[in-house]
Amino acid sequence: MTAPGQEAGATGATDASSAPPPRPRKRWYYDLAIYLAIATVSILHYVAPVHAHHLHDIYRRLYYLPIILAAFHRGLRGGLLAAAIVCAAYAPHAFGGISHDPATDTQKVLEMVLYFVIGALTGTLVSRLTGAQRQLGKTADELRGSLVQLRATEEQLIQAAKLAAVGRLSAGLAHEIRNPLASIKGSAEFLSDDFPPEHPKRRLLQVLIDESVRLNQVLTRFLTFARPKPLKRETMDVAQEVDGVISLLSAQKEGRSVRFIRRLPPAPLPRVHGDAEQLRQVLLNVLLNACQAAGPEGEVRVIYALMDEGTLAIQVRDSGTGFTPEALANLFTPFYTTKEQGSGLGLAISHKIVESHGGRICALNDPAGGGVVVIEIPIGGKIANAEIRAEAADV
Repeated sequence: MTAPGQEAGATGATDASSAPPPRPRKRWYYDLAIYLAIATVSILHYVAPVHAHHLHDIYRRLYYLPIILAAFHRGLRGGLLAAAIVCAAYAPHAFGGISHDPATDTQKVLEMVLYFVIGALTGTLVSRLTGAQRQLGKTADELRGSLVQLRATEEQLIQAAKLAAVGRLSAGLAHEIRNPLASIKGSAEFLSDDFPPEHPKRRLLQVLIDESVRLNQVLTRFLTFARPKPLKRETMDVAQEVDGVISLLSAQKEGRSVRFIRRLPPAPLPRVHGDAEQLRQVLLNVLLNACQAAGPEGEVRVIYALMDEGTLAIQVRDSGTGFTPEALANLFTPFYTTKEQGSGLGLAISHKIVESHGGRICALNDPAGGGVVVIEIPIGGKIANAEIRAEAADV
């Protein structure tokens, strides 16, 4: 599964620079031009008068041009092939088969040897240059991949630093507020005993008690985020845990009118080794958000997929409007929320729990509409591949 914004191609893309560059469509035109040049020089050589020594000298030198062009075009093989064709075309003229070159036999033999030397030398240099260019292209691609990984690592470090700072702040504030809050709640309960249930002051004191309980729950979430509980690993059935959370939500107003659809893979789901209580909290947070996003008469789909690196992926899709770009960028940031009564800690805590299990959690928008949250939990307790493929199982 591919994380949002994550260039699924940065780390696992095929290196095109390691393969030979594709041949241009009109490359055969260059070959034809080289052959025509050799044929033209040969014809000029054949028709030149025997006594015109200067013309024969010029034509013998003109053979170097198509040889060099062939070497630039085809490398070492092209240079040697052009030299061989030139020698085959020049030999009948050089040794009296067709007309006659007035140069000495030594000059003509040396000239033919030089054809091969120039073709081999130029072709070798061109082949080395082409290989160096391909190596540079491969190195550039590797550097780009390393840069992408470096940026991802930098973002993770920045996020970890933010979470650590927020955690320390949350723990301090929670401890400072919880004690006075307990005193307020106790005092309100004590005073409420002095008034009958129908008295206006009794109702105001009950509001004070209820709000104290709600604030205490918020503080509990703060502490859960700041100081998560140690994992108590056990073998658990994730599908059974999901069914339990769905049953719980179906009895509440958020999920009472929502239609839940489960899709299992053909193979039986393996049992996961993890903290059942903490993973249940993750599932509750994600499914509750999906129910709220889907709205009344909406639809929430839970899709399971077995990844090739020994990981169980759970996709939670809703039929809502999807995530805004701002929400996608800050969805797992502590205290970020789009709800009026939300604390912004539910998904941040879920993110921390999933990572403590060696897994990943990400969010993206479904092209068909709605939001998708993908939870990946390693089956054996340790993730084998750090990348998330959000396209698995029908994405």
